[in-house]
Amino acid sequence: MIEIKQITKIFGEKKAVNKVSFFLPSEGVVGLLGPNGAGKTTLMRIIVGYLKQTSGSILWDGKRVNTDSIKHKKRIGYLPENNPLYLYMTVKEYLKFIADIKGVETMAIEKVVKECGLKNVLGQKIETLSKGFKQRVGLAGAILGNPKLLILDEPTSGLDPNQIIEIRQLIKRLATKKLIILSTHILPEAREICERLLVISNGKIVMDDKTKSIVNLEKKFVELTS
Repeated sequence: MIEIKQITKIFGEKKAVNKVSFFLPSEGVVGLLGPNGAGKTTLMRIIVGYLKQTSGSILWDGKRVNTDSIKHKKRIGYLPENNPLYLYMTVKEYLKFIADIKGVETMAIEKVVKECGLKNVLGQKIETLSKGFKQRVGLAGAILGNPKLLILDEPTSGLDPNQIIEIRQLIKRLATKKLIILSTHILPEAREICERLLVISNGKIVMDDKTKSIVNLEKKFVELTS
């Protein structure tokens, strides 16, 4: 159980995140929705430990965590919107590099290669891959070390329909073993993948509900964020 408790982040005179609080379960997919500039990415970066909150805290199993600590960061896998791959590396070289940084055994690479369907492209340079396969490589790197929490920021952005289906199916498989926070602008995608939806607008959570309880997500989203 993860608790986000009264998290606030201020940049200059702007409150990018304003006293945000919610609980997260141990597994499944929670959608984080909101218009551009609503505070989604800032909030995700705070949870990961990439940004420091101005105030508030994060509790894991009831214990306050130091988001700067290596222990905290080891429990989280993060795939940002701009997938940060080293294009000149082969897939195998990249995963070995990430595994070395995380202190993960080589056997773990074999597991994520299988999970993400990368066996046939291990020897290819990342720059030669389709965007769909690049996203798979990014996901493989994020789940190396078997993190308990996986945070995905727009993982299907810019993909073709077949690639979108493949990545969504992969996310669903991963969600049976860990908690995933999925940020997306694609409302039908959120309906299909997420069991619960959080909507953030102007730095505040304006909706927290089970997906199946929301009759018309598009209408509700517009009402809450316009």
